[in-house]
Amino acid sequence: MNKRLTIGFMIHHLDNDYSKSILNGAAAAARELDVNLAVFPGRSLNSQLDDKQFTVYEYQNNVVYSFVSSKTLDAVVVSAGTVGSFVSAEDFKRFLDGYRGLPILTTENKVEGYPCIRLSGSGIKELVNHLIQKHGKKHIAFVSGPKGNADAEERLSYYKEALAENGIEFDPDMVAYGKFSEYCVDIVGDLIDRNKDKIDAICFANDMMCKGGYKAIERRGLRVGTDIAVTGYDDSEVALSLRPRLTTVRADASVLGYRAVAEAVRLARREKVEDVSLGSSPVFRFSCGCQGQSRSIAEMAAYDGESSSEIADMILSDQIQRYSERMCRSNALHELRDFLSEVFEFARGGRDNEDMLTKSAFFRLLNDEDFELLSPESLMRITKNVRAAAKSLCEIKCPERMVSVDNITEDITEAAAERIIGIHYSKVDDITFTHFLISNITKDMTIYGNDVEKCFFAVVNNLFRAHIISSYLYVYEKPIVHNAKSSWTLPDTLLLKAYHDGDKLATVTGEAQKIPSSSVLDNMYIPSDRRRNVVVYPLYMNEEQYGVGVFELENEYFPYIYSITPQICTAIKLINLVARLESSIDLIQSRNNQLSRMSMSDDLTGIYNRRGFYVYANRILKAPENEGRRGVVIFGDLDNLKKINDSFGHEDGDYAIVTAANVIKSSLRNSDVVGRIGGDEFAAFAICDDRDIISKIPGRIKTIAAEHNQNSQKPYNITISVGLFEFICAPDLNIQQFMDEADAALYEDKKNKNSDIMKK
Repeated sequence: MNKRLTIGFMIHHLDNDYSKSILNGAAAAARELDVNLAVFPGRSLNSQLDDKQFTVYEYQNNVVYSFVSSKTLDAVVVSAGTVGSFVSAEDFKRFLDGYRGLPILTTENKVEGYPCIRLSGSGIKELVNHLIQKHGKKHIAFVSGPKGNADAEERLSYYKEALAENGIEFDPDMVAYGKFSEYCVDIVGDLIDRNKDKIDAICFANDMMCKGGYKAIERRGLRVGTDIAVTGYDDSEVALSLRPRLTTVRADASVLGYRAVAEAVRLARREKVEDVSLGSSPVFRFSCGCQGQSRSIAEMAAYDGESSSEIADMILSDQIQRYSERMCRSNALHELRDFLSEVFEFARGGRDNEDMLTKSAFFRLLNDEDFELLSPESLMRITKNVRAAAKSLCEIKCPERMVSVDNITEDITEAAAERIIGIHYSKVDDITFTHFLISNITKDMTIYGNDVEKCFFAVVNNLFRAHIISSYLYVYEKPIVHNAKSSWTLPDTLLLKAYHDGDKLATVTGEAQKIPSSSVLDNMYIPSDRRRNVVVYPLYMNEEQYGVGVFELENEYFPYIYSITPQICTAIKLINLVARLESSIDLIQSRNNQLSRMSMSDDLTGIYNRRGFYVYANRILKAPENEGRRGVVIFGDLDNLKKINDSFGHEDGDYAIVTAANVIKSSLRNSDVVGRIGGDEFAAFAICDDRDIISKIPGRIKTIAAEHNQNSQKPYNITISVGLFEFICAPDLNIQQFMDEADAALYEDKKNKNSDIMKK
């Protein structure tokens, strides 16, 4: 009997629309082809982070790529467009070449020497033609993806072609470069501002950037679809969530994922695999100025010349094509098509089968699990188009049945709505219970303190009940410190601490724990009697790598990994802390204090974070001994942080933030509470009955800042705007209620500030 193949899938992130869609297709193919799917969700290599403050440890996720091995994988699909977005083609090829002996196929971007499955960007050209020819747009801007990204460059080239074919000269100043993410508000805003009153349409290289684009347009008092037409690319869930709904290119990432896994299976079997370019087509909605979808309801009357089954196919294929690779083989889909064909046959005066076309019959069809893949929006559009088509046919062919057709289509709509509501409430209950179980992981592990076996058993016990079919928790013999600038070397072995497979839960002890790093997907504890979808995910906190988890779950639950692993990592960190501090009650108390500080301190500056500031400030404010005493809230704002970031980079921005924190802290007493409550915002609270001392606080802060600037080698000044508010302490007060008053005072101070940051 041949061993079941295992196909790896390397991708940036699990929880965005594109990743969900491409992995839905990959999982559908794996299920249909009876192969294992192992997903390795890292991050883009050398990614240029949009918010360094909150993503400083994102690089740790890329450790997962070191677990990709020819010893356990038969072939691997690499999402080159997401994993390799920020490295050169040469560097990315070297990265792939490092997996010697492992058949590799890429998606999105072609890499020399490797077959590639990608979506055609030609739909962009059709959109630009539509904007010019249908809506008369002459000044169309383009927001591309990163420079050097193959998908971005292809879509930009189609934009240029469309302009040329319509006699419009290409203007480089009408092009901006984003990162395929929604964090492009400033980029789009700058594009609009430098072409003030000129742009009448913006074509985006993907849907996600349109989220930022909408914000930039609206912030300038302009309306999407009226003042500036907007188009996207992908037809992801984002396209339907935006208002007005987004005109875009339907480039079905789920079909890409399905085809990639199917071709990877052929590659694993040493069959020849060629490059494939999958088609794309425009979907016209409201953001370009159109009044709806490309196939309007009015056109339903044109169905008169087509058979009932052709009408059903037309409606279903328009909404189900994103899952067509799986659903085209679904008996449920064929039964649904037959049901709708009967509806249309009845509407055009065919056999009288009204008693079969009931709400319960339609609802029964929708209960098939394959239709869980269908979004609520798609299901409702199907029912809307069925109703329009049936009424159009009935009006032309058999108007005497119009009342019956109305009743039938109303029943269909009600059944669809009930199905959607049922799924919604079921998912809400499921998510609530699952997150309850996940939140128990840290709590249950800490209950057992230094009993490591029971701690890890508690984890798999909760995972067993939270949609995780099986799980395997591996740790390194000691935590490994891995920083952003150091190279990563995977240890030869890991320790399997605990696992579960269905209702079988176990811990592993002694030498039996030791597993080769290349065998985390295939060892004596892992079942081989069934097909599996697994996610391999590194276990880390900050700079410490603890190990790796292998989680078997259905693809719809893949994003749960981002709730599960932080709990496990926090728990592992707690275990390590307990192990080091167990010898002393004083040290155990120190551990508790340390954990409290972890949740209440700011990683960058070392002072309290927003939560920590409010907790400790309110504790002092409400203390009985302080009732009736004078308190003061100090609000500080680091001036011109954006200019420092833009001019000198984020490291200098971080330096300025840390300096501001130190200046404010050194201006006050050790007993006073100082916190960073926002990106460039600081707050402090002090008890002081001497109003003269209070009045001198802003001046002291500014003096210390000036002394720092005088001694600093930096070419720029660091200045802080300050506002304060005094009040009398009482137990029923909260520090939060005085922040607005302090902020107002700060605003007065800030109004007269010089925006020039450079030293003279």
